[in-house]
Amino acid sequence: MVNLKPVRAAFRSLTRRHLTGRTIDIPGVIVTWYGSFGARNGATLGDLMAVDNFSQDLRAAGVEHAVISGQMDWSGHLRVESPFMLKPKARALVFVCGPLTNDPHLVDVLAVHRNARKLAVGVSVLAQQPGIVDRFDVVVARDGTDSATFDLAVSSVVPPTVQPHLRTVGLCFRGAQQEYGTASLHDRAEGLLRELAAKRGLDVRIIDTVLRPDNTPTDIRNAFAAVDCVFTTRMHGALLSLAAGKPVLAVDQVPGSAKVLSVVGATGWPFLYRADDVELAELERDLLHLEASPIVNEISRAQSRMLELSRDARAQGVAALQRLLRQTTGGTKG
Repeated sequence: MVNLKPVRAAFRSLTRRHLTGRTIDIPGVIVTWYGSFGARNGATLGDLMAVDNFSQDLRAAGVEHAVISGQMDWSGHLRVESPFMLKPKARALVFVCGPLTNDPHLVDVLAVHRNARKLAVGVSVLAQQPGIVDRFDVVVARDGTDSATFDLAVSSVVPPTVQPHLRTVGLCFRGAQQEYGTASLHDRAEGLLRELAAKRGLDVRIIDTVLRPDNTPTDIRNAFAAVDCVFTTRMHGALLSLAAGKPVLAVDQVPGSAKVLSVVGATGWPFLYRADDVELAELERDLLHLEASPIVNEISRAQSRMLELSRDARAQGVAALQRLLRQTTGGTKG
Protein backbone atom coordinates (compact mmCIF):
# COMPACT_ATOMS: atom_id res chain seq x y z
CA MET A 1 0.00 0.00 0.00
CA VAL A 2 1.31 3.43 -0.92
CA ASN A 3 1.89 5.75 2.01
CA LEU A 4 0.14 9.00 1.11
CA LYS A 5 1.00 10.87 4.32
CA PRO A 6 4.17 12.54 2.94
CA VAL A 7 2.28 13.60 -0.19
CA ARG A 8 -0.56 15.08 1.85
CA ALA A 9 1.87 16.85 4.18
CA ALA A 10 3.74 18.31 1.21
CA PHE A 11 0.48 19.53 -0.30
CA ARG A 12 -0.57 21.19 2.98
CA SER A 13 2.85 22.84 3.21
CA LEU A 14 2.59 24.05 -0.38
CA THR A 15 -0.87 25.46 0.34
CA ARG A 16 0.28 27.28 3.46
CA ARG A 17 3.43 28.65 1.88
CA HIS A 18 2.11 29.77 -1.49
CA LEU A 19 -1.63 30.27 -1.18
CA THR A 20 -1.91 32.02 2.17
CA GLY A 21 -2.15 35.75 1.73
CA ARG A 22 0.79 37.69 3.17
CA THR A 23 -1.43 40.46 4.50
CA ILE A 24 -0.12 41.39 7.96
CA ASP A 25 2.48 44.14 8.17
CA ILE A 26 5.12 43.85 10.89
CA PRO A 27 7.95 45.92 12.35
CA GLY A 28 11.57 45.03 11.79
CA VAL A 29 11.68 42.72 14.82
CA ILE A 30 9.17 39.99 15.64
CA VAL A 31 9.14 38.04 18.88
CA THR A 32 7.66 34.54 18.86
CA TRP A 33 7.12 32.09 21.69
CA TYR A 34 5.46 28.81 22.58
CA GLY A 35 2.03 30.41 22.23
CA SER A 36 2.61 31.93 18.81
CA PHE A 37 1.11 29.33 16.51
CA GLY A 38 0.34 26.34 18.67
CA ALA A 39 2.35 24.02 20.88
CA ARG A 40 2.14 20.31 21.46
CA ASN A 41 1.33 20.60 25.15
CA GLY A 42 -0.01 24.14 25.23
CA ALA A 43 1.64 27.38 26.22
CA THR A 44 1.99 27.88 29.96
CA LEU A 45 1.91 30.85 32.31
CA GLY A 46 5.70 30.62 32.61
CA ASP A 47 6.05 30.91 28.82
CA LEU A 48 3.78 33.97 28.73
CA MET A 49 5.61 35.63 31.61
CA ALA A 50 8.96 35.01 29.89
CA VAL A 51 7.95 36.57 26.58
CA ASP A 52 6.21 39.52 28.25
CA ASN A 53 9.25 40.21 30.45
CA PHE A 54 11.58 40.09 27.46
CA SER A 55 9.25 42.32 25.44
CA GLN A 56 9.18 44.85 28.27
CA ASP A 57 12.99 44.91 28.37
CA LEU A 58 13.12 45.39 24.59
CA ARG A 59 10.77 48.36 24.86
CA ALA A 60 12.93 49.83 27.62
CA ALA A 61 15.94 49.47 25.29
CA GLY A 62 14.09 51.24 22.48
CA VAL A 63 13.75 48.15 20.25
CA GLU A 64 10.51 48.34 18.26
CA HIS A 65 8.95 44.90 17.87
CA ALA A 66 5.76 42.87 17.76
CA VAL A 67 5.02 39.84 19.94
CA ILE A 68 3.18 37.31 17.79
CA SER A 69 0.50 35.13 19.37
CA GLY A 70 -1.89 32.75 17.71
CA GLN A 71 -3.74 30.88 20.45
CA MET A 72 -5.42 33.60 22.49
CA ASP A 73 -5.59 37.37 22.73
CA TRP A 74 -2.97 38.80 25.07
CA SER A 75 -2.44 42.43 25.92
CA GLY A 76 0.31 43.94 23.80
CA HIS A 77 0.48 40.94 21.42
CA LEU A 78 -0.37 40.77 17.73
CA ARG A 79 -2.91 38.01 17.10
CA VAL A 80 -1.97 36.05 13.96
CA GLU A 81 -3.57 32.77 12.93
CA SER A 82 -0.77 31.58 10.62
CA PRO A 83 2.89 32.56 10.24
CA PHE A 84 2.33 32.60 6.48
CA MET A 85 0.03 35.62 6.89
CA LEU A 86 3.03 37.74 7.93
CA LYS A 87 4.83 39.82 5.33
CA PRO A 88 8.36 38.33 5.21
CA LYS A 89 10.27 41.53 5.87
CA ALA A 90 11.53 41.09 9.45
CA ARG A 91 15.14 42.10 10.05
CA ALA A 92 15.28 39.89 13.14
CA LEU A 93 13.21 37.07 14.56
CA VAL A 94 13.34 36.10 18.24
CA PHE A 95 12.06 32.87 19.76
CA VAL A 96 11.56 33.09 23.53
CA CYS A 97 11.29 30.28 26.09
CA GLY A 98 10.65 26.57 25.73
CA PRO A 99 12.74 23.72 24.33
CA LEU A 100 14.29 24.18 20.89
CA THR A 101 12.72 21.38 18.88
CA ASN A 102 11.79 20.75 15.27
CA ASP A 103 8.23 21.77 16.03
CA PRO A 104 6.47 22.37 12.69
CA HIS A 105 5.13 25.74 13.84
CA LEU A 106 8.61 27.02 14.67
CA VAL A 107 10.00 25.58 11.44
CA ASP A 108 7.28 27.42 9.49
CA VAL A 109 8.12 30.74 11.16
CA LEU A 110 11.81 30.30 10.39
CA ALA A 111 10.97 29.46 6.79
CA VAL A 112 8.85 32.58 6.29
CA HIS A 113 11.59 34.84 7.66
CA ARG A 114 14.56 33.01 6.18
CA ASN A 115 16.41 36.28 5.53
CA ALA A 116 16.04 37.59 9.09
CA ARG A 117 18.67 37.39 11.80
CA LYS A 118 17.54 34.81 14.32
CA LEU A 119 17.89 34.74 18.11
CA ALA A 120 16.65 32.18 20.62
CA VAL A 121 16.62 33.32 24.25
CA GLY A 122 15.58 31.60 27.47
CA VAL A 123 15.43 28.23 25.71
CA SER A 124 16.46 24.67 26.49
CA VAL A 125 19.05 23.24 24.09
CA LEU A 126 18.59 19.50 23.59
CA ALA A 127 21.46 17.27 22.52
CA GLN A 128 19.00 15.15 20.52
CA GLN A 129 17.95 18.05 18.28
CA PRO A 130 21.05 19.97 17.11
CA GLY A 131 19.58 20.79 13.70
CA ILE A 132 17.11 23.36 14.98
CA VAL A 133 19.81 25.08 17.07
CA ASP A 134 21.93 25.53 13.95
CA ARG A 135 19.15 27.55 12.33
CA PHE A 136 19.66 30.42 14.80
CA ASP A 137 22.45 32.97 14.60
CA VAL A 138 22.64 33.27 18.40
CA VAL A 139 21.21 31.14 21.21
CA VAL A 140 21.07 32.47 24.77
CA ALA A 141 20.07 29.25 26.50
CA ARG A 142 18.61 28.74 29.95
CA ASP A 143 20.04 25.21 30.05
CA GLY A 144 21.73 22.61 27.88
CA THR A 145 24.96 24.52 27.15
CA ASP A 146 28.11 25.39 29.07
CA SER A 147 27.23 29.10 28.77
CA ALA A 148 23.62 28.69 29.92
CA THR A 149 22.05 31.66 31.71
CA PHE A 150 18.60 31.31 33.29
CA ASP A 151 14.88 31.33 32.60
CA LEU A 152 13.16 34.66 31.87
CA ALA A 153 9.79 34.20 33.56
CA VAL A 154 10.18 35.73 37.02
CA SER A 155 10.51 39.50 37.44
CA SER A 156 8.66 39.94 40.74
CA VAL A 157 8.06 37.90 43.88
CA VAL A 158 5.73 37.72 46.88
CA PRO A 159 7.45 37.78 50.30
CA PRO A 160 7.23 34.32 51.88
CA THR A 161 4.90 33.66 54.81
CA VAL A 162 5.30 29.95 55.52
CA GLN A 163 2.60 28.27 57.58
CA PRO A 164 3.79 26.53 60.77
CA HIS A 165 1.87 23.43 59.68
CA LEU A 166 1.49 22.51 56.04
CA ARG A 167 -2.12 21.59 55.31
CA THR A 168 -2.62 22.10 51.58
CA VAL A 169 -0.37 21.09 48.71
CA GLY A 170 -0.56 22.05 45.06
CA LEU A 171 0.33 19.28 42.62
CA CYS A 172 1.79 20.79 39.44
CA PHE A 173 2.80 18.01 37.06
CA ARG A 174 4.30 18.07 33.57
CA GLY A 175 3.13 14.69 32.34
CA ALA A 176 5.01 12.71 29.70
CA GLN A 177 7.95 14.36 27.94
CA GLN A 178 9.17 13.20 24.55
CA GLU A 179 11.62 15.89 23.48
CA TYR A 180 14.62 14.47 25.34
CA GLY A 181 14.70 11.34 23.22
CA THR A 182 14.13 8.97 26.13
CA ALA A 183 11.10 7.86 28.10
CA SER A 184 10.37 10.30 30.93
CA LEU A 185 9.90 8.98 34.45
CA HIS A 186 6.76 11.02 35.04
CA ASP A 187 4.77 8.08 36.35
CA ARG A 188 7.35 7.39 39.06
CA ALA A 189 7.82 11.05 39.96
CA GLU A 190 4.11 11.79 40.15
CA GLY A 191 3.43 8.57 42.05
CA LEU A 192 5.99 9.40 44.73
CA LEU A 193 4.66 12.93 45.20
CA ARG A 194 1.04 11.77 45.35
CA GLU A 195 1.99 9.07 47.85
CA LEU A 196 3.80 11.64 49.98
CA ALA A 197 0.78 13.95 50.02
CA ALA A 198 -1.49 11.07 51.02
CA LYS A 199 0.88 9.79 53.71
CA ARG A 200 1.13 13.25 55.31
CA GLY A 201 -2.64 13.78 55.07
CA LEU A 202 -2.34 16.93 52.96
CA ASP A 203 -5.32 18.48 51.20
CA VAL A 204 -4.45 18.17 47.51
CA ARG A 205 -5.14 20.92 44.97
CA ILE A 206 -4.27 20.49 41.31
CA ILE A 207 -2.35 23.39 39.73
CA ASP A 208 -2.42 23.43 35.93
CA THR A 209 -0.13 26.05 34.39
CA VAL A 210 -1.32 25.52 30.79
CA LEU A 211 -3.15 28.62 29.53
CA ARG A 212 -6.73 28.26 28.34
CA PRO A 213 -9.77 30.55 28.27
CA ASP A 214 -10.94 28.84 31.48
CA ASN A 215 -7.46 28.85 33.07
CA THR A 216 -6.19 32.42 32.92
CA PRO A 217 -2.96 33.85 34.35
CA THR A 218 -4.97 35.19 37.31
CA ASP A 219 -6.49 31.74 37.92
CA ILE A 220 -3.06 30.13 37.92
CA ARG A 221 -1.47 32.73 40.20
CA ASN A 222 -4.39 32.38 42.61
CA ALA A 223 -3.88 28.61 42.64
CA PHE A 224 -0.26 29.01 43.78
CA ALA A 225 -1.30 31.59 46.37
CA ALA A 226 -4.00 29.31 47.82
CA VAL A 227 -1.72 26.43 48.94
CA ASP A 228 0.86 26.05 51.70
CA CYS A 229 3.41 24.22 49.54
CA VAL A 230 3.84 22.77 46.06
CA PHE A 231 4.98 19.39 44.73
CA THR A 232 6.00 19.64 41.08
CA THR A 233 7.76 18.03 38.14
CA ARG A 234 7.76 21.30 36.17
CA MET A 235 10.59 23.82 36.03
CA HIS A 236 8.17 26.73 35.92
CA GLY A 237 6.08 25.02 38.59
CA ALA A 238 9.07 25.28 40.94
CA LEU A 239 10.02 28.83 39.92
CA LEU A 240 6.46 30.12 40.21
CA SER A 241 6.09 28.43 43.60
CA LEU A 242 9.17 30.18 44.94
CA ALA A 243 8.06 33.45 43.34
CA ALA A 244 4.76 33.08 45.21
CA GLY A 245 6.69 32.61 48.46
CA LYS A 246 5.80 28.92 48.76
CA PRO A 247 8.16 26.06 49.60
CA VAL A 248 8.41 23.45 46.88
CA LEU A 249 9.59 19.89 46.39
CA ALA A 250 10.56 19.53 42.71
CA VAL A 251 11.38 16.22 41.02
CA ASP A 252 13.18 16.23 37.67
CA GLN A 253 11.49 13.45 35.70
CA VAL A 254 13.99 13.34 32.83
CA PRO A 255 16.41 10.43 33.29
CA GLY A 256 19.77 11.84 34.31
CA SER A 257 18.07 15.19 35.08
CA ALA A 258 17.41 18.23 32.90
CA LYS A 259 16.07 21.75 33.36
CA VAL A 260 14.37 21.27 36.73
CA LEU A 261 17.68 20.55 38.42
CA SER A 262 19.88 22.79 36.27
CA VAL A 263 17.67 25.89 36.15
CA VAL A 264 15.93 25.78 39.54
CA GLY A 265 19.16 24.55 41.13
CA ALA A 266 20.85 27.81 40.11
CA THR A 267 18.67 29.62 42.66
CA GLY A 268 20.24 27.67 45.50
CA TRP A 269 16.91 26.10 46.51
CA PRO A 270 17.89 22.73 48.02
CA PHE A 271 14.75 20.60 47.74
CA LEU A 272 15.27 19.25 44.22
CA TYR A 273 15.44 15.59 43.22
CA ARG A 274 16.01 13.18 40.36
CA ALA A 275 13.19 10.79 39.60
CA ASP A 276 15.68 8.00 38.89
CA ASP A 277 17.38 8.47 42.26
CA VAL A 278 14.94 9.74 44.92
CA GLU A 279 12.93 7.59 47.31
CA LEU A 280 9.79 8.32 49.31
CA ALA A 281 11.68 8.34 52.61
CA GLU A 282 13.93 11.19 51.43
CA LEU A 283 10.96 13.25 50.27
CA GLU A 284 9.13 12.70 53.55
CA ARG A 285 12.21 13.63 55.59
CA ASP A 286 12.61 16.87 53.70
CA LEU A 287 8.92 17.71 53.94
CA LEU A 288 9.14 17.29 57.72
CA HIS A 289 12.14 19.62 57.68
CA LEU A 290 10.08 22.22 55.81
CA GLU A 291 7.43 22.00 58.53
CA ALA A 292 9.85 22.07 61.46
CA SER A 293 12.31 24.72 60.32
CA PRO A 294 11.94 28.46 59.70
CA ILE A 295 12.70 28.39 55.97
CA VAL A 296 11.49 31.88 55.16
CA ASN A 297 15.11 33.00 54.78
CA GLU A 298 15.86 30.14 52.38
CA ILE A 299 12.92 31.09 50.18
CA SER A 300 13.93 34.76 50.28
CA ARG A 301 17.48 33.91 49.23
CA ALA A 302 16.21 31.77 46.35
CA GLN A 303 13.88 34.59 45.28
CA SER A 304 16.68 37.15 45.28
CA ARG A 305 18.93 34.89 43.26
CA MET A 306 16.12 34.07 40.83
CA LEU A 307 15.37 37.75 40.20
CA GLU A 308 19.06 38.50 39.63
CA LEU A 309 19.59 35.57 37.27
CA SER A 310 16.44 36.27 35.26
CA ARG A 311 17.29 39.95 34.91
CA ASP A 312 20.81 39.10 33.72
CA ALA A 313 19.53 36.50 31.24
CA ARG A 314 17.09 38.97 29.73
CA ALA A 315 19.82 41.60 29.50
CA GLN A 316 22.04 39.15 27.63
CA GLY A 317 19.21 38.44 25.23
CA VAL A 318 18.55 42.13 24.58
CA ALA A 319 22.25 42.78 24.00
CA ALA A 320 22.47 39.82 21.61
CA LEU A 321 19.53 41.14 19.59
CA GLN A 322 21.03 44.63 19.42
CA ARG A 323 24.26 43.15 18.06
CA LEU A 324 22.33 41.21 15.42
CA LEU A 325 20.46 44.32 14.37
CA ARG A 326 23.76 46.14 13.88
CA GLN A 327 24.91 43.46 11.47
CA THR A 328 24.07 44.54 7.97
CA THR A 329 26.22 42.11 6.00
CA GLY A 330 26.91 38.42 6.01
CA GLY A 331 24.77 35.34 5.72
CA THR A 332 21.61 34.46 7.57
CA LYS A 333 20.10 31.23 8.71
CA GLY A 334 16.64 30.03 7.83
